[in-house]
Amino acid sequence: MRVMHVVESMHQGGAESLVVEHVRHASAGVHSTVVALNRGGPALEAAAAAGAETLLLGKGGARATALLRLAGAMRARRIEVVNGHNPTGALYATLAARLAGVPAVVRTEHSIHYAGRGFRGYAPVEQALTALCDVVICVCEAARASHAPRFGRRAARFVTVLNGIGDAPPTRPRPEVRASLGLPPQAPVALTVGSLTPQKSQDVLLRAMAAARAHAPTATLLVAGEGRLRESLLALHAELGLGERVRFLGARSDVADLMTACDLFVLSSSREGLSVTLLEAMRAGRAALATDVGGNREAVLDGVTGRVVPVGDTSRMAAALSDLLGSPERLAELGAAGRARWASLFTARQMVERTESLYRGALARHGRAPEPKDGGTA
Repeated sequence: MRVMHVVESMHQGGAESLVVEHVRHASAGVHSTVVALNRGGPALEAAAAAGAETLLLGKGGARATALLRLAGAMRARRIEVVNGHNPTGALYATLAARLAGVPAVVRTEHSIHYAGRGFRGYAPVEQALTALCDVVICVCEAARASHAPRFGRRAARFVTVLNGIGDAPPTRPRPEVRASLGLPPQAPVALTVGSLTPQKSQDVLLRAMAAARAHAPTATLLVAGEGRLRESLLALHAELGLGERVRFLGARSDVADLMTACDLFVLSSSREGLSVTLLEAMRAGRAALATDVGGNREAVLDGVTGRVVPVGDTSRMAAALSDLLGSPERLAELGAAGRARWASLFTARQMVERTESLYRGALARHGRAPEPKDGGTA
């Protein structure tokens, strides 16, 4: 089965990492091509290392020209299934696939629906794209429930396939990572990972840490990520007098090591699909504190694998931080339950098997079976 993933960017991020997981865990006989429309980077390199053919379409030329180039790439490779990720990827993937005569067209929604999502004028275009798609994959039930009702009789095309991630890469020993970060061996450490942007709401987390300091005086929060709110968050950090209790680490490529070093993962977002870093924390056996948005509650069982608090509720988040960071035994118990939940529901193998089943179903509905690869069986 010849599958092409089309993504606006393959630099780094949640959707990009999931495309790489699809390549790494593809079934025998599945040939993967990954197309980055505007930007390559570490994720595109990882896809190539995992065995995909990779293409960077680039920004040069008119949009129509890029569309025709993409359709030509699909024809040349005899692509049978196209999967366009998020609004821009879906636009180019769907139109190019129909121009190229690709049998099965799929798009993947990595986020919940919200006003203003996608490019200008996307709302009416999305209706047309859905009519041209065989299946719309949503990465959690919250995403499906936010998208499907807007499409009337086509709502049945929206299906949930939970995000999944593979085994963690090798990590350094916890004492070594902690020492490199200047963290005391026994101090409770919380970690958040994400872009410093409004939807991640790190300002709420900073205020919660300030409110929790009386109950968790030795706790430290590590903030990994970069973004346009960095300066305003640093100003808030200074205003709250957080000092060394909160450390900004910048963009990091060693998130698995940071998960090893921390005791609690925190996600303060006001908008999410199903966070990959949340799944990484569960895989690492770390308790999670997350806001009740998107698929967070589908991943985190409140009181079983971590805590779920209302979006933007500083006092509730502060209370949860105080409670969890003051109880290492409880953190360990929640973290072990979180890892078991990841292994049962959120592995890359499960995600890929379910997705490939949808691909085959779409091909079958068009009276097509996947072409044999190199003369063998599909």
